[in-house]
Amino acid sequence: MRGEWEMETNTSNKLRGVICPMVTPLDEHENIDETGVRKLVARLIDKGVDGIFLLGSMGEFPMIVEEEKERLIRIAVDEAKGRVPVMANVSAEGQRKTERMMQRALDAGADMIVLVPPYFYNVRDEREIKNYYISMSRNTDKPIVIYNIPVYTNNPIPPGMVIELSEEKNIVGIKADIFANLPLLRQLRGRDDFSILHGNEGTLDLALEIGVDGIIPGIASLAIDRCIDLYRKAREGDSHGASLRQLELQSIQEAFFGKKAIHWGTGHKYALSLLGLCKPYVSTTLLPLDEGQMKQIASALSEYRIS
Repeated sequence: MRGEWEMETNTSNKLRGVICPMVTPLDEHENIDETGVRKLVARLIDKGVDGIFLLGSMGEFPMIVEEEKERLIRIAVDEAKGRVPVMANVSAEGQRKTERMMQRALDAGADMIVLVPPYFYNVRDEREIKNYYISMSRNTDKPIVIYNIPVYTNNPIPPGMVIELSEEKNIVGIKADIFANLPLLRQLRGRDDFSILHGNEGTLDLALEIGVDGIIPGIASLAIDRCIDLYRKAREGDSHGASLRQLELQSIQEAFFGKKAIHWGTGHKYALSLLGLCKPYVSTTLLPLDEGQMKQIASALSEYRIS
């Protein structure tokens, strides 16, 4: 039997609040570190997260093999026990690979599916993207969240198309940089069947002020407390307090990711490993941290009182 979240969303799939794009805990062979997954999921839920997003950009999804992706989803769903929705990105370069991964995610118990457009090849006609999302949405009854991140896919989703896709009964939201997609906010704000989720960590406070439903900050695996506090301050109308939290989060992110995010993955996971939450291994080609960087990260944990 699933928990309260599923019962509450039988009538509404509206996503709100702070959703964590969780890092993917790995061992030295790039297989899923089950203990790390369980510790991270439990910590995020204990601290009040509103949802967990697996296999996003922060979760290194393009580098992880299908079997391990499915295992990650299964473990996270088991640990969450229905207390918050577990969203799984199943995207791949083309539709058949995506359909296969979506079935794995559904078999593993994912509550929601996240989809970026097919990537690598640039689309020649916008209808290719629209047909892809419609076809995928009609392959499942589970809620689907659109993920628009053209800096990596090279296939941006036009705001007008998102508005059209929002009429599909199980396409329930979008993760995007809302300031690059303001027409979406004008058209979709206030709907009780579609969520606008902001993913640019540099403008979380401003996005909440103008009406997004939720935020998905990349630093949330580590600094979830600050992210939740920023969200609450913004919702309570404390724009000054939210702005201060925003500036602090930017400082925290630079401390652990490095300037220009030079070690975004290795720094993030090393910090989490120092807290005993997961191992420091990554699947990306990021260079290992040097001794100076490791010392700076250890010092930053103390400075920002992250535990």
